[in-house]
Amino acid sequence: MKLHQLDLNLLLAFDALMIQRNVTRAAEQCFISQPAMSHALNRLRQFFEDPLLVRSATGMVPTARAEALHRAVRQALGLLEQELGREERFDPATSGRRFVLSTTDYVECVLVPPLIRRLKTQAPGVRIEIEILRDRLPEGALANGEVDLVLGFDEYMQVPGSLRTETWLTEPLAGVVSREHPTVGERLSLEQLTGLPHVFHSPLGTRESIVDRWLAGQGRKRTISVNSQSYMSAAAIVGQSDHLLVLPRKVAMMLAEAWPLRMVALPEDAPTYHLNCVWHPLHDRQPALQWLRDLIRSLI
Repeated sequence: MKLHQLDLNLLLAFDALMIQRNVTRAAEQCFISQPAMSHALNRLRQFFEDPLLVRSATGMVPTARAEALHRAVRQALGLLEQELGREERFDPATSGRRFVLSTTDYVECVLVPPLIRRLKTQAPGVRIEIEILRDRLPEGALANGEVDLVLGFDEYMQVPGSLRTETWLTEPLAGVVSREHPTVGERLSLEQLTGLPHVFHSPLGTRESIVDRWLAGQGRKRTISVNSQSYMSAAAIVGQSDHLLVLPRKVAMMLAEAWPLRMVALPEDAPTYHLNCVWHPLHDRQPALQWLRDLIRSLI
């Protein structure tokens, strides 16, 4: 096979097909019609003399040849994108760019409000879109630019070595209880922490947290009566019961100010969360993302 015999635009189509595993979505990513993407796939199959992507009940499945090709194609496209973008400029004052953050409700509550305030003066045309982080990092979306940054606690994220990551914040934990709670003072003892019924805030549907593992290391276990995926519903339950909610300290402070709750300290050796920022190395030198990372880091 000779490279000059291949329409290099087909490599962009191939990359989109491998990421999306769907002809229609790949066409949307490349801003072409679905028939045009189907035609591109047929040309790729003819050129490489391989089916490349095979339809199945769960979507399109790549062949071994396609997997091997995609690693090389993605690396080549990434180097090209990085080199072409080396001289690009980003002016936040005049930009109308949309940035997509995949993150948790912690970041929505604590970091996004001051970020929006800062954008109003520094980058009034810039838009922020939030996608809730699920139980898997959106590695493909980071690679193709559909997601710009992932912000989340290391408690919930397993970051592969192929991605860039920085720890931006160490967040201690605290508890909140009803203002009228009859037995809790300013700090919880270990006995109170394990003796009180808990509302467990689990945004990703997890069954245990760093607190449970810390307690297990001491041969102890807490009683979780309610699982909630929302800070608001968890706060409402705690405000009308004798339950305890353990969560990051900054959110605990916000809830205690807005609800009939008060914040209480945990035992001094309680664990802490680490907030990480994750991005794809393909976009390491992209000026717009460098600016956004610097801006959010400065707010922390």
